Amino acid sequence: MQHPVEPSESRGVMTSVAHSMDAFNALVQASFMPLEVTTSRPDFTGRIRAARRDDVYCYEIAANEHIVQRTPRMIETTTTGEFYKLSTMLSGTSIVLQDDREAVLGVGDVALYDTTRPYTLISSEGARTAVVMLPRQQVELPPGIVRQLTAVRLSSDHGMTSIISPFIASLAADLHQFESSAGARLARNLVDLVTTMLVSELDIDDEETSRRALLRRVCAYIDDNLGDPALGPGKIAAAHFISVRYLQVLFQREGTTTSAWIRQRRLERCRRDLTDPVMAQWPIAGIAARWGFLEPTHFSRVFKDHFGRSARDIRAAGQQAA
Repeated sequence: MQHPVEPSESRGVMTSVAHSMDAFNALVQASFMPLEVTTSRPDFTGRIRAARRDDVYCYEIAANEHIVQRTPRMIETTTTGEFYKLSTMLSGTSIVLQDDREAVLGVGDVALYDTTRPYTLISSEGARTAVVMLPRQQVELPPGIVRQLTAVRLSSDHGMTSIISPFIASLAADLHQFESSAGARLARNLVDLVTTMLVSELDIDDEETSRRALLRRVCAYIDDNLGDPALGPGKIAAAHFISVRYLQVLFQREGTTTSAWIRQRRLERCRRDLTDPVMAQWPIAGIAARWGFLEPTHFSRVFKDHFGRSARDIRAAGQQAA
């Protein structure tokens, strides 16, 4: 998988300034993924500051008024993976449009959008935005559930957003935090905080169906029991007083299966441990067994198939970054 910020630039904070729309378009393409930026201003200036730790990115963007679009054609040609983006307004206003919804954001407000579907961002003159970009597979919710919150204004004075918004603003102000010895853990904590915020917002959605509520409970149960080698459809269904058939239907509607979801969540936990300096002395087989993979050969095969790199290579890269 290619990275929006190339691996050679994964350490340190990049600051780039463009003094024309053509230059800013090129900068956006290099910093993110295929996007189109337009403006009505003949004199345009834009700045992007960027930092990355593992596959988690944080940007601070300041520019004249402009419009960003991600089209179906751009999505078809993207090779940089699937991400969620979270915009936090630092100054000015912006509008996020996706999935037939529109979120108007003021200072401190937050909105989520998904790079796998078309979206439009409209930024006012003098707007300054912090953008966090997270791999979709690291968020502990099925994409169908997360879709309920794309292009929804999450107010800075409400619930978990009141915690997340200043946290992201602080991170954008000091992107060098990603370079510290705790940078990898900071990136993981950021993913966890965003996931917690999404869950809290879904909990207050009065229109949520009982099926979606059940699926969220099932996913939480799976995450709480990933280390149990006996975790499987039968045990999960029994714990929630439903049939195995109905459990499979819940996941089929999300485009996956129960077993595939368990495997994905276990692999993600293994990847996180392999890049955690605190776990550096743990053998790879021990980490695999910790999350339910008792057969090392099987673990090595499925890990490489899922991430495109071996567990040993990912651990080495994580230790080098630290």
